[in-house]
Amino acid sequence: MHDLIQQMCREIVLDEDRWDPRKRSRLWRHNDILQVLNKPKRVERVEALSLDMSQVSRIIQLSPKVFEEMDNLRLLRFYCLDDNDIPTKNPISKLHLAQQGLEYLPNTLRLLRWDLYPSPSLPSNFCPENMVYLKMPGSSLTQLWEGDNVPLVNLKVCDLRGSKELIKIMDLSGVPNLEELYLGECSSLVEIPSSLQLCRKLTMINVSECVNLCGFPSDLRLTSLEKVNLSGCRRIRELPKLPSTVKTLSIYSNGIKQQQQQHY
Repeated sequence: MHDLIQQMCREIVLDEDRWDPRKRSRLWRHNDILQVLNKPKRVERVEALSLDMSQVSRIIQLSPKVFEEMDNLRLLRFYCLDDNDIPTKNPISKLHLAQQGLEYLPNTLRLLRWDLYPSPSLPSNFCPENMVYLKMPGSSLTQLWEGDNVPLVNLKVCDLRGSKELIKIMDLSGVPNLEELYLGECSSLVEIPSSLQLCRKLTMINVSECVNLCGFPSDLRLTSLEKVNLSGCRRIRELPKLPSTVKTLSIYSNGIKQQQQQHY
C-alpha cells in the first residue's frame, strides 16, 4: 500500500473517535493498544489490532480474559521479528500471561500472528474455523490445541518456526486448503502426521533443523508441491516419494542415505 493511501486510511479510522481507541475499528499505535489491553471492557468495535512489540518498553501482564470483549476481532498481530526471522537464542516476550494462559480468543479471527507466544497452547474453547493465516514463531507452544478434531478448513499458512517446545501438530486431515507449512527449528517435534498427504494444495513444507523428527510421510506425491526442506533432520533416513512438480529440495546435513541424495 502506498504511504499516502495508508496515512489517509489511518486518518479515517482515527476520526471514528479521536479520544477513545476502544471505539475504533483498527488499532496500531502502541499507546492506544496498551490502553485497550489494560482495560479491555467495551471494545466490540475493534476488528484489527497490530502491535509492534519493539515499541513496548516494559513487560505487559495480560489478563486471561483480555480478548473476551473483542467478538469482532478479525486480525491480531503481536510482532517483534522480521518476517523470515527465527529466534536464535532465548528471547523474552514482553507480553506475559498467567499460568493458565488465555481463556478466550474470538472465533472471528482470520489472521493470528503472535511472536514469542508465552503459553503451551491456545484456548481449548477457541474454534478457528475462520483462520486463514497462523504465524507464531519462537512460541512456547507444546501443541496448538488439546485434541485433534479442530476445524481449520480455511487455513492456508501455518508458521510455527523456532517453537522449540512443540511436540506435535494438529491432524492435517482437517486442513484441506493448507498451502504453506513452516516448522523449521522445532527441535522437540518428533512426527509429521501421515494426514499431510491429504493437503492437496500444499506448495511448501519446511521442517529444517527439526533434529528429533523421525516420523515423516513416505509419500508426498502432491501435485501442487514445489518446495521441500528437510535439511538438518538427522533422524530422517529415507526421502519420501515426491512429485515432479518439486522445484526446490533441500536435504543437506541430514540422515538420508547418500545414494538417495545423489539420485535426487
